[in-house]
Amino acid sequence: MMTDAVVPAGSSAVLIGVSAYEYAELPPIRAARSSLHVMRSLLADPALCAWPPGQITVIANPISATELTAQIADLAAATTGALLLYYVGHGTLSARGDLCLTVTSTHPDRLEHSGLPWDTLADVLRGSPARTRLSILDCCFAGQATGGVPGLPYIEGGYSLAAATCGDSAHVPQVEQQDDACTSFTGELRDLITHGIPGRGPWLTFGDIYPVLRERRLAKGLPAPSQRGTGTAREFAFTANAAVPGRPRPRVPAGSPGARAVSPQDVARAAVPPGDADAAFGEDGVRVISAQNPAPAQTGQPEPGRPEPGPPGRARHDHLVTEALRAAQSIPESSPKARALIAVARAVSSTDPDRAARLVADAYRVAESIGDPGQKAPALAAVAGPLAVSDADTGETVAQSIPDLAWKASALAGVAGALVAADDKRADRLIADAENCAQSIADAEGKATALTAVTEALAVIDSDHAEKLAQSISAADRKALALAALAQAVTPDDPDRASRLIADAERIARPIPGASARAPALAEVAKALAAFEPDRASRMVGDAERSAQSIPGTDRKASAIAAVAAALAAMDPAHAERLARSISPAAWRATALSAVAAKFLTLPPV
Repeated sequence: MMTDAVVPAGSSAVLIGVSAYEYAELPPIRAARSSLHVMRSLLADPALCAWPPGQITVIANPISATELTAQIADLAAATTGALLLYYVGHGTLSARGDLCLTVTSTHPDRLEHSGLPWDTLADVLRGSPARTRLSILDCCFAGQATGGVPGLPYIEGGYSLAAATCGDSAHVPQVEQQDDACTSFTGELRDLITHGIPGRGPWLTFGDIYPVLRERRLAKGLPAPSQRGTGTAREFAFTANAAVPGRPRPRVPAGSPGARAVSPQDVARAAVPPGDADAAFGEDGVRVISAQNPAPAQTGQPEPGRPEPGPPGRARHDHLVTEALRAAQSIPESSPKARALIAVARAVSSTDPDRAARLVADAYRVAESIGDPGQKAPALAAVAGPLAVSDADTGETVAQSIPDLAWKASALAGVAGALVAADDKRADRLIADAENCAQSIADAEGKATALTAVTEALAVIDSDHAEKLAQSISAADRKALALAALAQAVTPDDPDRASRLIADAERIARPIPGASARAPALAEVAKALAAFEPDRASRMVGDAERSAQSIPGTDRKASAIAAVAAALAAMDPAHAERLARSISPAAWRATALSAVAAKFLTLPPV
C-alpha cells in the first residue's frame, strides 16, 4: 500500500474547455466553463491531486484546431513524467463514425478539417516520452476513445476515462442552470474526489475511482462512463483519499521543474471565477491560454520574445481577428462578451459578411440571456445596430425594447446608422426617436453619452444638426469625441469645416482634468487630425497614450488604451498592435485588436 504520493517530475496537465461556438448548430455549453474551472481547482489543490500550478496549462475556448494540436504537441513532447489531458466540450462523429473533438470555430459540415479528430490527438500523445499518459474526455461520443477505436488505450502506459460509452451522448444540466453548474460527469467526478471513498487506502487510483463513479452515475439514471487502459496507468495515484482521517498531505516532488511548496496562494489562483483568465494568475501560477497567455503589464512595449508584427494586409488582419475572437470567447461576463463579439464582427464585416452575421447572432444570444437589467441594456445597445444590417425589424425591435433611455437612444442611433444607406426615411425617423430619448434624460452623464451616439449617427444624415447637438453636450470629453467624430464624417466633402471642428475638439480635450476622460478624447481628435497633419496627429496620440498609461485602475486604463490603439492603427499599425496586445482585460483587448485588424485591410502592401 502506498504511504506517500507525488506528481512525477516532468509531468504536465493540459486542460481544454470549449463553452462558446461560432456556428449555431453547436450550441454554447456554459457548464463547460465551470467544469474547466473545477478540474483546474482539483488538480492544484495541495490536499487532493497536488499538481504544481506551473505544470498545469488551461486552454479555454481555442479557436483553431490546428493551433490547438500544435500547443498540445509541444507540451506532450516536453513531458517525461505523467501527461494528463482533460477535454470538455462538444464531441461529434465524423462521416466515418470517428470521434472528433470541437473548438470554437469548428464547422459542423467540415469536422475533419475544422475539428480535432481523436485519432490525430492520440498520435500526438503516443509520441510523447511521458511514462504515463492519461485522458479524461467529458463530451458526447467520448466512449469512441475507449470502445475499440485505435488510439490512446492501446498505447503502453495509457489510460482513458470517458463520460459515456461508445455511441452515447454525455449529459449537461438544463440551459438555465448551466451558469453555476458543471457537466454532470465532471460534477460527479468532483464530488467523488472531494469526499473520497470510505474503506479505500490513502490514495485513489483510476482503478478505485471508476467503479464507484459508474455506480453513482447509473443510480441517477445518467449515462455510464467508460474506461480502457493498461494496469500501470489504471493504478496511477490520481488523488489523496479525502475519506481517510489523518491522510498524508501530498507534497511537490523535489526535482520537478520549478519545484516548490504548494502555497495557499496557489490554491487561490486555481479557484478564480471560471473563464476569468486575466484576473487570476501570477507569473508562477497556473498557465492559462485563452485569448493568449496572460498579457504583460500595460506598458505599450512588445512582449519579450514576441516577433515584430508582419507586413500589413489580409493575412495580418486574419491573425489579429483570431486573437480578438479568442479574447472575446474567454470573457465570462455576458455583457462585455456581447460587446466584444460585436467588435470582432465589425472587423470581419467587409471581408466575410456571413461570419460577421454569425458573430452578431451569437452576441445577440449572449445579450438576451443576461438577467440583470443594468447589464443587459448596454449589451443590447451594442447589438441592435449590427443586427439591423441583416434584419432591420429585429434591430429596431431590440432597440425599442431597452427601458434605459440612455442605452435606448444609443441603440436607436446605431440602428439608424446601419439603415441610412438602405432606408433613409426610416433612418431619419429612428434618429428623431433617439434624439427625443436623449433630450429627455435627466442624468447629465447619461444624456451626454446618448447625445454623443446620436451625433455620430446623425453626422452622415444631417451634419448641421449633428454639429448643433455636439455643441450642446455639457461633458467636455463627450463633446470632444462628438466633434472629432463629426470631423471625420465631413472630411471628404468639406475639409475646411473638418479642420475647424478638429481645432474646436482639441481646444476642449486638452484641458480635461481626468486622464481617463482626456486620453480617449485626445485619441479621437488625433484620429481625425491624421488626414491633415500626420506628424502632429502622431504627437497628439502620443500624448493620449501617456495619459492612458498614467490611469490607476485596470478597467479604466484598459478602456483608454483601447481607444489609443484604435486611433494609432492608421499612423503606426505595428505600435498599435503591440499596444492592443498589452491590454489585460479580455474585453478591451478584443475591442482594440479588432480595431487594429480592420485598419490593416486599408494599408498598402510594403
